[in-house]
Amino acid sequence: MSNEARFLASFPSIQSAIKIHGDASGMRIQFDVPESEMAEAIKLLAWRQCVLVVTVGPEPQEEGGKYVRLDE
Repeated sequence: MSNEARFLASFPSIQSAIKIHGDASGMRIQFDVPESEMAEAIKLLAWRQCVLVVTVGPEPQEEGGKYVRLDE
């Protein structure tokens, strides 16, 4: 298995997609992963006990380079 997982995801349309802890201990982030990306995202299960390096960025769509949600 590769030591990297790359897949498309979006924030769920819920208020608690990004939570900031009140005790200054950090934050929790949730992502929606479409069925077409699950084969790559499932690699995360093997790394549940690991500290992860996370890099994210918006994926431009072909129509004019606009950024849109995956579920639109």
